[in-house]
Amino acid sequence: MSTGYTYNRNVFINCPFDKEYTPLFDAILFTVYKCGFRPRCALEIDDGGQVRIEKINRIIEECRCGIHDISRTELDINNLPRFNMPFELGLFLGARRFGAKSQQEKVSIILDRESDRFRKFISDISGQDVKSHDNDPQKLIKCIRDVLHSISKDEIEEAIPGPKVIFANYNAFKLIQPDLMKQRGLEPDDISYADKLQLVERWLKFMLYDKLDAYYLLIKGGSFVYSLTGKPEVVSDLFMAKYPVTNRLYRQFISYLSGNGSFSSVFAPEIFRKKLLAHAKTLNKTGFNDYLQGDPDLSERLCSAYEDDNRFNTSDQPVVGVSWFGAQAYCCWLSCLETEGRNPGLYRLPTDVEWEYAASGKERRSYPWGTLVPTSHRANFRSRKEATAPVGSYSEGATPEGLYDMAGNVWEWMGNCNTQEQEKFFVRGGSWETSPDYLRCTVSKFQRPFYRSSDIGFRVVRSA
Repeated sequence: MSTGYTYNRNVFINCPFDKEYTPLFDAILFTVYKCGFRPRCALEIDDGGQVRIEKINRIIEECRCGIHDISRTELDINNLPRFNMPFELGLFLGARRFGAKSQQEKVSIILDRESDRFRKFISDISGQDVKSHDNDPQKLIKCIRDVLHSISKDEIEEAIPGPKVIFANYNAFKLIQPDLMKQRGLEPDDISYADKLQLVERWLKFMLYDKLDAYYLLIKGGSFVYSLTGKPEVVSDLFMAKYPVTNRLYRQFISYLSGNGSFSSVFAPEIFRKKLLAHAKTLNKTGFNDYLQGDPDLSERLCSAYEDDNRFNTSDQPVVGVSWFGAQAYCCWLSCLETEGRNPGLYRLPTDVEWEYAASGKERRSYPWGTLVPTSHRANFRSRKEATAPVGSYSEGATPEGLYDMAGNVWEWMGNCNTQEQEKFFVRGGSWETSPDYLRCTVSKFQRPFYRSSDIGFRVVRSA
């Protein structure tokens, strides 16, 4: 048995595995992974030829830490108590007491649903620090996080986030979990323990949040044939926003520029203006710097032209009426918030090549969702309401990777211009007013960077 890094990172989970306990079990798995540890439990091996107690003993031996929830000891349908959890806790404590030196370093997290309730049925552990969670996933997450943080020391490269952050991430994961399951062809009633682990691993590996809590997905790089040239192109890994930027997000930027934003204390607006002007000069021959110099009030200069139009201005609709300059300024602002001004180009607009690769995939899909023709269930086009729809309204139109609204709703500004017409920039994806032909992944148009329209928005990417 290894007593090194693997042993120190393994966490034995001893809890009920029934349907009623699932929300707490899922929270435990997520927290262990988020803290940089590896969950282990009796469910991980489905081997009918292996004696269960031998399997549990082996897993306990390989784990430095153990999470033991003894809150479910009531009589079962046969009027018998459930001894499994207290019994496995005893095995874990026995390994610590009588095992080798590495086993004596074991750490136990003992949980119950109520404070001091355990004294009535297992008083022999009264000397242990038993923590209550009240069947509340948020309290449970805090209990586990705090102990794992205390024993991690310097073995984990990145600091373990606080319990509120982990709980917020857990809620975000639960929201996206149905999409992840759909991508894998999983149904809620037949999801296995291995499936649960893979879903959490995938989410933690392929997700990223910016300072406004906008959600990004990792798009793995690769090569494909670019439609405009017919030549192979190589795309590096990048994080792409799941949705186009919404009014809610963009208004925080405009509010910041006007001096009323909540991020003013994080990064002073007057410092940002200097960073933005310097960044604009690096985007050569775009006219960005001249555009910014034209109005001392950037909040007026960069705001949406459709802020007061009820067809386009609800919080969850994609922001429209924003020029290419405004989209670039927003990306620069996100970058400065996250890096304190050190890297104004951390977030950016995608290139035309990157966008087409993300929309069509290596398999060269005709549309973001595949080959099926556009319908009113897959995208917002030829809108009878003559308006945008809230982002994420068309789950059937998402890419296999989980990107929404890559076709229809709004055209999206690209970061690069047309090489034949340097003053015009690519837009991609079609919009609420276009015909189905414009929803193809290979279709592009061009617009001047100061142009503002009710059918153009933008999406943000970040290099991986």
